Amino acid sequence: QVSKILELMKARGLKPNLATFNCAINACAKKGDVGAAERLLQEMEQMGLKPDFVTFSSFIDAFTKAARPDMNQILKILELMKARGLKPNLRTFNCAINACAKAGDVAEAERLLQEMERMGLEPNVITFNSLIDACAKAEEPDVNQVSKILELMKARGLKPNLRTFNCAINACAKAGDVAE
Repeated sequence: QVSKILELMKARGLKPNLATFNCAINACAKKGDVGAAERLLQEMEQMGLKPDFVTFSSFIDAFTKAARPDMNQILKILELMKARGLKPNLRTFNCAINACAKAGDVAEAERLLQEMERMGLEPNVITFNSLIDACAKAEEPDVNQVSKILELMKARGLKPNLRTFNCAINACAKAGDVAE
């Protein structure tokens, strides 16, 4: 549908701009349609438009919403972004950490958190929710790690929300540790 709208737009003599492509790639991301997002990114670049952090964040989000996130591709996108002189922002890192959560890759989620902090970005509740979710989806959920993340949130003055507690309970249930 997005492609049809872009074609209609062009047929009427309107030239898509960066915002247009960002909206289109974001629409693909919501459906997890990586192929369509890739085609749009290529078309955008062929038109001489340079992707920005919104473009890359949406592109990462498309991979996140795919059936099984391809962490190698997501990490390549982050590196490509940096190579083009764009500093990933909080949303970009949150999208990448969320992909780690979906893949159950706690180690990579923690590595991205550390990289994010080295870049001077402060994690928010969404960041920590994704970390806890990664713990819950790991092959062997670690309830102690969840407790450490909750303590870290508290130390940073962040208040857990309903999703935080749902992810923590899910981790405990998957670990078979309902007493924690």
